[in-house]
Amino acid sequence: MNNNLERYNKIVWISIDALRADAIRVNKDKLFTKEYKITTRLKKSKLDEICNNSCFFNNTISAAPYTSTSHSSYFTGLWPKNHGVYDQINSKLKAKTIFEIVKNKGYTTLFKTDFPFILGKSLEITNKGIDNYYIEDNEKPLKELTKHNKVFAFFHFGQVHYPYGFHNLKIGGKDYKKKVTELEKEYKIQSKKVCLKDMLTETFRTQEDLKYLYRYKTIIEYLYSNKKDSDLFNLYLEGINRFHEKIFNKFLDKLLKKLSNDKYLIIISADHGEAWNDHTYGHYNSLDEGVIRVPLMFFAKDIPPKVYKNRVRTIDVFPTLIQELFGQKLKIDGKSLSNIIYNNKSEPHRMAFASIWMHNLKDITKAVKNISKNKKLITKPNSAMKFAATLYSENYKLLVNYKSFGNRGKTIIDNNRKELFKINSSTEMHKIHSITLSNTLEKKLNIINKLGKYKKNDPTKTMRKYFNLLGYKI
Repeated sequence: MNNNLERYNKIVWISIDALRADAIRVNKDKLFTKEYKITTRLKKSKLDEICNNSCFFNNTISAAPYTSTSHSSYFTGLWPKNHGVYDQINSKLKAKTIFEIVKNKGYTTLFKTDFPFILGKSLEITNKGIDNYYIEDNEKPLKELTKHNKVFAFFHFGQVHYPYGFHNLKIGGKDYKKKVTELEKEYKIQSKKVCLKDMLTETFRTQEDLKYLYRYKTIIEYLYSNKKDSDLFNLYLEGINRFHEKIFNKFLDKLLKKLSNDKYLIIISADHGEAWNDHTYGHYNSLDEGVIRVPLMFFAKDIPPKVYKNRVRTIDVFPTLIQELFGQKLKIDGKSLSNIIYNNKSEPHRMAFASIWMHNLKDITKAVKNISKNKKLITKPNSAMKFAATLYSENYKLLVNYKSFGNRGKTIIDNNRKELFKINSSTEMHKIHSITLSNTLEKKLNIINKLGKYKKNDPTKTMRKYFNLLGYKI
């Protein structure tokens, strides 16, 4: 397909943090109904309308379960080892992004995020190609859309992430305070007597805002330690309903009105999902199917609606925009989805990969505090440890746990456990035993997950080259 991206003068990419693929009401391939006792039903939303009228990929595998790495793969079309942001907080983006390319094509670029600590300058994700950067403000970039003929806008929403549906006191208000108090009373939790482990925050907060975030996280830790996974997941679904009702329905209405006279393309995606079980704490360091299977939609007047169930990857968005629509070819890991989107083609499941490189929680917390105070990061990228990785190949999934959480996250175990699954359908898979197949898939996985090129640079090499150019042999 030799079309040009200028068939769309306005491109809007929306990322909904922590939204799993089956947490969209109209997606019939539900995984969570088999995992949890559901008491909360997803309500109709504007997102359902978009989904019904878009090319919806309901089996998209994210490259990682955390925001920074996942988005970096979206923005570059590369596996984490090739773009550089392979861990949660401290590595740097080394590859050219979609924003740099579209800016060079004459588009004004807008970037709005609700999580500036992990989608901001500290990881160099937004240092290049961004004309206007916004934090927790949807209105200003919406207004900016109409000021320019050609715009590429990215909107990141953090309200589906816990505290589910609230985000902060400014957005959650009295309802947020009331919900925290009600949950503490229901489960008889006294937050002052609990030693909270998760002190992370993704954005700037007041002291009162932090207090309520920590109270909410204390409730989560209590429910998880007492194996109330269904209660946690119902809170998640409640939060999704609240997000649509309070924020996203109104946002989409405004956006579509702003774009009504334009040739536009809207992309809706997520960085990771959410799950609660013995091996998964929300999405923290988990490769659970509900965590890394995310929604992906392409919505435009010239895109025929369909649901595409065969596996694709988040790294495929970048080449869809660049390689096919711009006619520009780059050496990347992703492959364009254009034939599926525009020509109604189908193809076998694509090989997919996801990995976890993790830091000690204390190191991450310290790094986030440094970012909030505009200080440099202390923990070095190569201090991250290889935690887990998974590879999807045809109808098989290999999961390798180099380490795992024991006793519901209280300890880290060195276990090098491998699990092989046969995928029967989009909602069914079961564990199988095949040493030969497992070893074959692990070799492929190790090639994709190898980080050898990101060893610490030797500064003497640069100096040696410099002196050699001057005629000195050293």
